[in-house]
Amino acid sequence: MSYSSRSQATARPPVIPKPKIRPVRNRNELLRRYRKPLAIACALLALAGMLNVFSSGQLSQREVVVVISDIPAGSQITSNQLAVQTVRLDPQDDEVFESLEPVSGQRAAVALPAGTVLRSYSLVGPQLLAGSPQGTVAVPLRLSDPATVTLLHPGQLVDIVLTTGDGFEKQINSETIAKAVPVLWVPDNASTSEFGMLSGTRQSGEGIVVVAAASSLSDDLAGAVSRGKVSAVLVN
Repeated sequence: MSYSSRSQATARPPVIPKPKIRPVRNRNELLRRYRKPLAIACALLALAGMLNVFSSGQLSQREVVVVISDIPAGSQITSNQLAVQTVRLDPQDDEVFESLEPVSGQRAAVALPAGTVLRSYSLVGPQLLAGSPQGTVAVPLRLSDPATVTLLHPGQLVDIVLTTGDGFEKQINSETIAKAVPVLWVPDNASTSEFGMLSGTRQSGEGIVVVAAASSLSDDLAGAVSRGKVSAVLVN
């Protein structure tokens, strides 16, 4: 074997250099470099989530009562403001209504925009006290300044303050007789005034609101207006 033949037999194969990958210097470069794998991963996760929702059977098609025109808080609900529609809901949701008869004529405890699925806790009535502590009652309360009612809405917390005395024969004294009680009901047009206490229009209901309070406070609250001036102070 010649020298050239031995050289070719023992020669090593050429080494192919590996391509150099420039290190990522910032987040934008990282996103550009791996944008396709990230997009594929996000798409797969979204698809998996959709399949999980549909396969779990958590939602089902149900015919329930839906609000078709805006209903202000405290107003009486009429049948032409409602319709029975098919929507996807939790099959275990027992707060909804399936017919118009139990709902027509009741009052809305909160504002109900069109498209809202009507539920029992959205109506003024005994169901508003569901979940309240034992002994909670609904107390009608007459505020001394009827215009104050324009500032209130169902669900809002208020302190009830009783002010006695006239500043002459009797010293003026203010006392909080109930703290952070929720408002359950206000008159129909209580929220229609644009200027609240600046409005000179007499409000319907003569300043009467309904609040939830402990039964031990009901006597003091109901008879407060006969002892002095009754005010509601908004609290968080």
